[in-house]
Amino acid sequence: MSRVRWHKHETRARSEYACKEEFVKLFECERAGLQRLALLLTANSEAAKRCLSGAFRECIASSSVSKEWVLRWTRRMVIRNAISLVMGSEGESFDGVNVDADNEFVAFSLDDSWGAIAGSEWVLDIPGFDRLVFVICVLERYAMYDCALLLGRSPRIIKEARQRIANQLGQTDELSEMSRFAMSESYLSIEEEQ
Repeated sequence: MSRVRWHKHETRARSEYACKEEFVKLFECERAGLQRLALLLTANSEAAKRCLSGAFRECIASSSVSKEWVLRWTRRMVIRNAISLVMGSEGESFDGVNVDADNEFVAFSLDDSWGAIAGSEWVLDIPGFDRLVFVICVLERYAMYDCALLLGRSPRIIKEARQRIANQLGQTDELSEMSRFAMSESYLSIEEEQ
């Protein structure tokens, strides 16, 4: 790891930070996974397009993201954009969203993304806030406190949402074994945090 001395402070060399082209490449390579994440978070194809477009713009504007954290940062930007859309969109329409502005770099076509969530459609039936908690905590494996910070809620509210989800999913036959395992593992980490 190369470091540069500047006014008696060590800083990372610029070459260790991701550039615009690296984010473009990442969005192309990870397109299906990012689209799936956006759809699971928003449960709306137009909102998912808007979410991805916003995340893309934020990522290519970033100038201090370590190359080692590019994928994690990108997924976090998708989550942040989805939160603002879902939490701020109660009753709003997603018509008129300009998602074509970024097509010069990456085309966001969600036509095949509904197939990418096959087997996970039941997630879309979870109410908005609880769905965000489920995707962030269970599928993306964020800690309860990180989820609380992202959503701007108290850890108690996140814990209550997780409990509602666990109760709902405990009664759902469509729940896959992997999701059951992820949920139980996630709850083990809650008990350890307390």
